[in-house]
Amino acid sequence: MDDTVRLKQTMLNVTQQLIAGCRFCVQISQDPDDKTPVHCVKYSGCAIPVLVNAATCLSCQEYKRSGKRPERPDAAAGS
Repeated sequence: MDDTVRLKQTMLNVTQQLIAGCRFCVQISQDPDDKTPVHCVKYSGCAIPVLVNAATCLSCQEYKRSGKRPERPDAAAGS
């Protein structure tokens, strides 16, 4: 696999993990060459999603407000 394609796929996977709990992102394309892989309803203003790029998606930071962040191993121990 070409290094560029592998890097693009890794970045897409990281983006998917970050926004997994976002209430506005309804789908993410699996194509690493897609320029606008995220289907988001926040920017459309209705139930029909618009396509946005990963930078736009991450810049709204709604994924941080969702409360579905992965737990840190040391947080589970009650420290």
